Amino acid sequence: MPYLFIAIMIAAIMALFFAKRRKALPTNVEATYRAGYSIPVTDKMLEAELQDNEEVMKLLEARIIASCFFRAEKIPELVAKIRLGFSPFARLNTKVAFEGNEVLTVEEKKSLGLNTRMKYSKAFIEYFDPTTLRNIEPKALLEDMHLDAFHRVARKRDLLKFRDLGFVKQVKIVPVGDERDCDKIKRFKKIHDIGDVPELPLPGCTAPYCRCMYEPVISELL
Repeated sequence: MPYLFIAIMIAAIMALFFAKRRKALPTNVEATYRAGYSIPVTDKMLEAELQDNEEVMKLLEARIIASCFFRAEKIPELVAKIRLGFSPFARLNTKVAFEGNEVLTVEEKKSLGLNTRMKYSKAFIEYFDPTTLRNIEPKALLEDMHLDAFHRVARKRDLLKFRDLGFVKQVKIVPVGDERDCDKIKRFKKIHDIGDVPELPLPGCTAPYCRCMYEPVISELL
């Protein structure tokens, strides 16, 4: 019975971790109760969410700078705009950076080498070095960078929580299980001790951003 109870606890914790990534929740405790969620948002949870977002934004800004696709003088403005789209426990909102009153004409998109069927605001395209636009899809590029930063921070938080539980000794790396999983993870079946887990993405990952997660090995406790 004790082992069954532990397994149920872990399953419930995992459900909470993964639901956090998929479902947009209200941003305050009172609204959470009104919405009928069984687990209310506490001040501690909100503080952790704000800390995580700050780490996400630092990673994203570093990635933007390192990519060399963006105009250096416009990066602070871009990062500030993305910050405005943050809402605790909600889905990532990269699209706030795409906004703008004026949109590029077909002729302007052709001259820049952009997809003429896509809608781009002039304000958004001005964040980029125009010489790089023929080699990228700017919206997808920024979204992937944002998601990559988010998943890195979320995985780090998951591992910390597993370690804090004390009884989780091993974890495995779990892909999403669809056609976007990279070839590397499809061949990766190893189970790791909690203190010796490789950082994701794995070397050789071919996905635009790593969506894999760490999962406790419950069977080892039964």
